[in-house]
Formats: sequence, C-alpha cells, structure tokens
Amino acid sequence: MDRNNYINRFRAFVNIANKKFSALNKGSKALLGIGKVVFFIFLLAALFLSIMFITDPSFLNGQVRLIEWIVLYSFRFWVILFFGALILDILINRY
Repeated sequence: MDRNNYINRFRAFVNIANKKFSALNKGSKALLGIGKVVFFIFLLAALFLSIMFITDPSFLNGQVRLIEWIVLYSFRFWVILFFGALILDILINRY
C-alpha cells in the first residue's frame, strides 16, 4: 500500500516538474539548451581523451586528472546554467 502511495506521489512530482519546465520562457530554455550542448561536448572530449589514454598510456604524460577535471567542471558549468535559467525565469515572471 505504501509503495503505491510513493509511486503516485513521484508521478505527481514528475507531472508538476514537466509542466513547470514546459512553461519556461525563451531565455531560460536557451540557457538550458546551451548548458546541455556544452556538457555533451565536454563529455565527448573526456571520452576521446580516455580512449586515447587507453590506447597509448604516454599520451597524457600521466595527467589522467585532466579527464576528471573536464567532466567535473563541465558538470559544474551545467549546474550553474541550470540554476541560472531557473532564477532568470523566476525573476522574469515576477517583474
């Protein structure tokens, strides 16, 4: 019984989130799109560097942390743009 209640509450939460994201203004949607594209590009760069490092371990001269930093900072950039888009939408709708 509790399991169905949790599932129904989660579905309601997802429906509310979907309505809110579909109601975002153009600027916020553009920021979310830019963040998604940049995050994907940096993940592809990290994947490329990982493959190059696997095939030739001397490729990065032991600088494997570069791959980790690319993933970490691209995720941080995406999070900043995500919250920036939400704040922008709130400010535009309020004023």
